[in-house]
Amino acid sequence: MTTKHPWSSKDRHLRRLESNERERQRMHKLNNAFQALREVIPHVRAENKLSKIETLTLAKNYIKSLTSIILNMSNGHFPAAEGMGGAWGSKLYQHYQQQHGDDDHEEHLQKYST
Repeated sequence: MTTKHPWSSKDRHLRRLESNERERQRMHKLNNAFQALREVIPHVRAENKLSKIETLTLAKNYIKSLTSIILNMSNGHFPAAEGMGGAWGSKLYQHYQQQHGDDDHEEHLQKYST
């Protein structure tokens, strides 16, 4: 036995249109956020629009590089974390060391900047 959906065809159509509009607004906000991120991360191909994955990858690597420079300049202590007992900064430093070892961090940053 099949039961009909209680909504009319017109109601289903209206709900679909509303859903499509919400999705368009969500994608518009997401695309605006990616564009804002593209504008604040330095990259080599400034004249070309970066893809979303390129944007996220460059942002991640840029943050890692800046973190490394801050840690190197502050002898392994992350200044912003001092008010938290240094635990967050220490974990950040340990994680970074595991990921990068003794790489030349200035050169690493150059790779992701203009």
